[in-house]
Amino acid sequence: MKKVYFLAILLLPAVVFAYVSPGKPSGFVNDFAGMLSQQEKSALELKLSSFSKTLGAEISVVTIPDLGGDTIENFAVQLFQEWGIGKKGTDNGALLLVARDDRQARIEVGYGLEPVLTDAQSYWILHNVITPAFSEGKFFEGINNGVDKIISAVGGEQIPVEQESRSGSGGDFFWLLLAGPIWLASILGRSKSWWLGGVLGGIGGLVVGLIYGFIYTGVFSIAGLAVVGLIFDYLVSKSYTKSRLSGHYPWWIGGHNHFGGGGFGGFGGGRSGGGGSSHRW
Repeated sequence: MKKVYFLAILLLPAVVFAYVSPGKPSGFVNDFAGMLSQQEKSALELKLSSFSKTLGAEISVVTIPDLGGDTIENFAVQLFQEWGIGKKGTDNGALLLVARDDRQARIEVGYGLEPVLTDAQSYWILHNVITPAFSEGKFFEGINNGVDKIISAVGGEQIPVEQESRSGSGGDFFWLLLAGPIWLASILGRSKSWWLGGVLGGIGGLVVGLIYGFIYTGVFSIAGLAVVGLIFDYLVSKSYTKSRLSGHYPWWIGGHNHFGGGGFGGFGGGRSGGGGSSHRW
């Protein structure tokens, strides 16, 4: 039965996570935590804007005061999707997220950049360039030099790699557990049926029954997961229908949220592939 409960938890709506949007982007650099001076922010903005015009890829630097109880992996994925960093179709975006009070940083990579900015390279940049500077209180130096390395990797330069720590690997495993419900929510929310979630839940219960037996586990898992699937489908479909009327789509739909402000036209609707790495300082 523990396996059944575990699968049921994975099918619960993604809204159970603690993510709270920090706000709308006003450029490539959004210093919500106040870690940069205006001159430092302007210098980074100019660098990233020029890079985007030259190669077309979009790199965003975001600092936040804290994660609000969330994991940095989940926060980065949701922020990436909400803002749509990178171009739609090519998904050539990257996010450098810094949580000041939690002393954590993450590089989140879009699908299109994963071949050139790998998990191992992201870890190397965080471990050897960004967090050592942060440990000395040199936040601009760490961010600026880290951005230079990200730009170099995207431009084709070979970045040294080393084995990630166990904590970094655990974060990526967490994202894999999160990705399933997010993907299901985006599919079921757009579908016109109200029963598809129940069918998928029942199929999941059937698989559990085939593995663990039908006498008790199979029957309860089919019935239980079918109910969970119906509820899940109802909630995400209702949320999507409501968002269509308001014009503000939920973050898990992906590709619809294009924010702008302060002369910034917004990002291009890119998606995160879950690649990247996290590190503490």
